[in-house]
Amino acid sequence: MPIAAVAERAALSATPVSRRVKRLEDDGVIAGYAPVLDLRKLGFELEAYVLINLKSHSDKTIARFETLIREHPYIVSCHAVTGDMDYILRVIARDVEHLSQITLKTLVRMEGVRDVKSIIALEAVKESRAPPLE
Repeated sequence: MPIAAVAERAALSATPVSRRVKRLEDDGVIAGYAPVLDLRKLGFELEAYVLINLKSHSDKTIARFETLIREHPYIVSCHAVTGDMDYILRVIARDVEHLSQITLKTLVRMEGVRDVKSIIALEAVKESRAPPLE
């Protein structure tokens, strides 16, 4: 949102709003800016969440796995999680066949991976990166 629009909504002039935004950027509260892309319009019809369980939790296995995940272009996020599985990945794919290739030809074959479970997202009910402001 442009500074002028923020200033209008906050009932302030643009100068103090600009200073506050700059301070938030300098303090690292605002870490960056990114466009919100419509993945379907870019040809990615499918979004899936893939649960990964590793064979072992050695430093070497974890480092190798995380390096491969960071390098994979269709894995758009990866989180280490609690519970039965070790990681949850968010994967985008052109279609089911593409997801199958990513899963069967890459993830299942990664050294150190024991189990892979996929969940295909049917519809996004809510998506937000903004925290609740209380």
